[in-house]
Amino acid sequence: MDDLANTLWIEKYRPKKLEDLVLDKDKKNFFQACIAKREIPNLLFVGNPGSGKTTLARILCDEIIDSEMDLLILNGSDQTGIDTVRNIIINFLSSPAFGSKHKIVFIDEFDYMSGNAHASLRHIFEKYYESGRFICTGNYKSKIEPALISRFQVFEMNRLSNDYILKFCKKILDNEKIEYKDESLNLVIEALSPDVRKIINVLQQNCKGNKLINLDKNSILKNEKKIIALIVKMCDDIINKQDVNVNKIVSDIDLLINNNVQDMDYISIYEELFKSQIPLWAKIAVNKYCNSHQSCAIPDIHFIAMVWEIVQNGVRFEKEFNISHTN
Repeated sequence: MDDLANTLWIEKYRPKKLEDLVLDKDKKNFFQACIAKREIPNLLFVGNPGSGKTTLARILCDEIIDSEMDLLILNGSDQTGIDTVRNIIINFLSSPAFGSKHKIVFIDEFDYMSGNAHASLRHIFEKYYESGRFICTGNYKSKIEPALISRFQVFEMNRLSNDYILKFCKKILDNEKIEYKDESLNLVIEALSPDVRKIINVLQQNCKGNKLINLDKNSILKNEKKIIALIVKMCDDIINKQDVNVNKIVSDIDLLINNNVQDMDYISIYEELFKSQIPLWAKIAVNKYCNSHQSCAIPDIHFIAMVWEIVQNGVRFEKEFNISHTN
């Protein structure tokens, strides 16, 4: 594990102490008090990918937990169902803490757990509060039911400024003795901000020897943004009575998904599409597939089905009403 942490920049340069994090004064004072007392309430950290949620959770666990047997770490995107609650969490909390003031259950990507799992945790929070606490992280607060959110003290993680990200990345590159052009570095940050984790990974992946290779925007643009652009153009073509090569569009989207299948953030695509200037008939399909995403069996096929439904909705609307709408 130590070798891996020293190899991966995102782990090697992950902040290890609370004072190393970018937090406003009130948040920092609160967490410093938690560490001093060695006690926390149930905590929920929400915010953009790469905003420091997981790092903050890890720091608190490291500072408060005295025995590794008092810490349970779960990934909500992998362990999504109610069986995780019944077979893992309850078993962990059923025994007293070994060397710490209380046990901690740390669930990363908490917003990906199923609704049934979330519902069952409401009772668990109350039953085992004396012996255990929860620290959970998620990108989307809206995916967690209000009755469960009320049992947390919720902290919204601030978006890091591009100036801070630039200084942080320069520190890493200088420390690794990497030669780079400001133009290439700024391009990566502009394309991927505010996801610091993604930015650092892209920088490391594009270092050859001791140099950061010259990059163009298209080569580093997140696949999610490329997919959104394809769908927006497809809708515009339907509205403007342009020929729509559905097979090519679906093929292009499928290729982007396959190139990034382990790291595709479908929820962010749905949300960005819904906020974009696509027409209402497209937003109806986006909303439908976003709501059913968590329960789908194969996310990439589920997403492609949405693309096809957008096409059907658009063709039907334009044929029946013979007018163009952009919203």
